[in-house]
Amino acid sequence: MQFFGRLASDYQAMFGMTLQALTGQRILDCPSGPCSFVAEAIAAGIDAVGVDPLYVHTHAELRHRCESDIAGTIKAMSEHGDHYSTLDLASYAESKRAALQGFLADYEGGRAAGRYVASSLPQLPFADQSFDQTFSAHLLVTYSSPESGGILTNSPFTEQWHQAAITELLRVTKRALHLYPTTTRTSPARRHPYLEHIVAQLQASSLWECRYQPATYQRGDSAQNLLNASLVIERVSSDHATV
Repeated sequence: MQFFGRLASDYQAMFGMTLQALTGQRILDCPSGPCSFVAEAIAAGIDAVGVDPLYVHTHAELRHRCESDIAGTIKAMSEHGDHYSTLDLASYAESKRAALQGFLADYEGGRAAGRYVASSLPQLPFADQSFDQTFSAHLLVTYSSPESGGILTNSPFTEQWHQAAITELLRVTKRALHLYPTTTRTSPARRHPYLEHIVAQLQASSLWECRYQPATYQRGDSAQNLLNASLVIERVSSDHATV
């Protein structure tokens, strides 16, 4: 699995949100990885927490892991340029390094303050409805098996795991959970079958409302950009509107 991050501007493209719209809310980013989203949110006065199992490691260890993964990913993408014709790989790599720098600048102090938490789905160390909104990107569906439409051979992230992970994310979320991406990596792209099944179950429960929010984030592969959207799962009982 690749350990590299994204900027808050990438979150805006993925989820159709702005930091300004999150003011006054408590936000969870899970998994957060070496993204600068939490650091940028904190700088904007937003209460944000990031979760990742690799937060057991030091600043130096995470820097080395991320820089290595960025270099390896760019090399692999450059060798399959026909699949990534919509991406400027140099700019893509630079944005990943910028996210890493923003993350690392906040990591040690943030970990001491409790905003970088070492944990992993499908079990999180938070009370019910601890966060107003939760954002989760580039783990669910992405690292499912190739047979289901993901990229990870012998993936442990089965449909049952996805159900447990989403249930846990919803448990700690008061208002809305946002998931990205929502399509398979196959061509032509389609909504990932795991999400289709889970959405049907959630809709039937009458406790949640689900909708797809169009996204502008460019994943690099024209097949993946079809049906490009995040999944928004809103708690029906909430008295608040979502972003």
